[in-house]
Amino acid sequence: MTVDKLESGLNAVFSPRSVAIVGASSTFGKWGQLIISNIIAGHFQGKVFPVNPKDELICGLPVYRRILDIPEPVDLVFITTPASTVPGILEECGEKGVKGVVLITSGFSETDEAGKELERDIVNICQEKGLTLIGPNTMGIICPDVNFFATGAHTRPEKGSVAFVSQSGNLGLQLIHWAEQQGIGVSVFVGSGNEAMFTCTDYLEYLENDTCTKIIVLYLESVAEGSHFLEVARRINRKKPLIVLKGGRTEAGRMAAASHTGSMSGEDSIFRAVCRQCGLLDVNVPSELLDLSAGFSSLPLPKGKRVGIVTLGGGWGVVTADECNQRGLEVPDIPEGIVKTIGKYLPPFWSKGNPVDLVGTRDLDVPIVAVEELLKWDGIDAVISLGIVGRMELVRLLTESTRKVDNSISSEFLDQIEALSQQYEKMYTTRMVELMETYEKPVIGVSLTRTEQGTVRPVPGSPYSGVFYQTPENAVNVLSRMVEYRRFIDEQGLK
Repeated sequence: MTVDKLESGLNAVFSPRSVAIVGASSTFGKWGQLIISNIIAGHFQGKVFPVNPKDELICGLPVYRRILDIPEPVDLVFITTPASTVPGILEECGEKGVKGVVLITSGFSETDEAGKELERDIVNICQEKGLTLIGPNTMGIICPDVNFFATGAHTRPEKGSVAFVSQSGNLGLQLIHWAEQQGIGVSVFVGSGNEAMFTCTDYLEYLENDTCTKIIVLYLESVAEGSHFLEVARRINRKKPLIVLKGGRTEAGRMAAASHTGSMSGEDSIFRAVCRQCGLLDVNVPSELLDLSAGFSSLPLPKGKRVGIVTLGGGWGVVTADECNQRGLEVPDIPEGIVKTIGKYLPPFWSKGNPVDLVGTRDLDVPIVAVEELLKWDGIDAVISLGIVGRMELVRLLTESTRKVDNSISSEFLDQIEALSQQYEKMYTTRMVELMETYEKPVIGVSLTRTEQGTVRPVPGSPYSGVFYQTPENAVNVLSRMVEYRRFIDEQGLK
């Protein structure tokens, strides 16, 4: 398939003007109800046509008995009816002039030989009729840029630059839900299902030219045509970082993958060797996909591996320095000039080195001064800032206790303390983003406490965002992988 044809077909899927749901239902929890209610509740701006021979009204919309009964053009059709009904529905889609089909229905190559034969039949129909087919056995698609949310799970992430392609629908939707909670903006999500017509490599080629996508996240269980995947992945990774989680790394995982998608996983050692050749960022667990997505989509790439550490307390600085060294990062000594400047704000017993231990200071200016002094120095490529954000939660707990036991302190005063704490964290985040714009070096935060706010905290008008992880090891891991990718880019002679 040519790139132009690939883009044309998938554009119709990800940016439809009209959508029909075959098997649309008003029965709570059925696939036909999950999909249509999500599309409408997500404020899709196109037209929506429920198709079901038994109902007259679903979600306030008139219901049509067949695709061919819809009096207007239909770009995209979702099918949720049993596998045996699919060939006939696809024939109608072709006659209607439909451009794309998302086949939610399972019961194909993931089951038995009869299912594999039926899958081959529907591919033949789609090719004959010029239909772009996603699936079968998929959990759906998401395109936030056009308010198109069409999955079984009603998760609606903000639009952003991270594309997710997942061969597991359930895991993919869990990742998208976590991404929404953590503030990671999404360009496209597709559960590729059985990949009867389009493989993960095809989606990569489409995303290569998608202007909304800057980072691509893949969950893979198998790769068809490994050499072609290798060629495409290497080419795209030179322009857009590819972050990959490979399922089926063990015998138990390979058997599990075969049972739910019909795919067979290759040897993990071979796949990881391929990743190294291409410079792909392969990870071991789903949470690392999200950590790297947050960092790569929100921060400038470091130019080297030298790290400055600013910490509210000494212990975290020690642990972070250890982690940096173990991950191949350097924590250099800082010049006397920086020591003197920061020392003006701190008591004489502070660390006077890197990590910069702020010894629990309450002076709200000091953390910003320390971070900027390190960023100014050409001996530092990135800064990790620990414990500055997250104090708001401790303030809240303190005021809560005070309200219970000390009536002499007014509620208005305590409200003001909480408000000031919130304002400071917002100001600090904004200032870190401004410093990243000025010095083009990443500042990676670690929150003092777990908060309801996400990992990524956007600042309006900036290409960067504040990023605050829950642990030092998460922050160091992300930075080390960014350094690794930067090294790959440099080796390729790219900027």
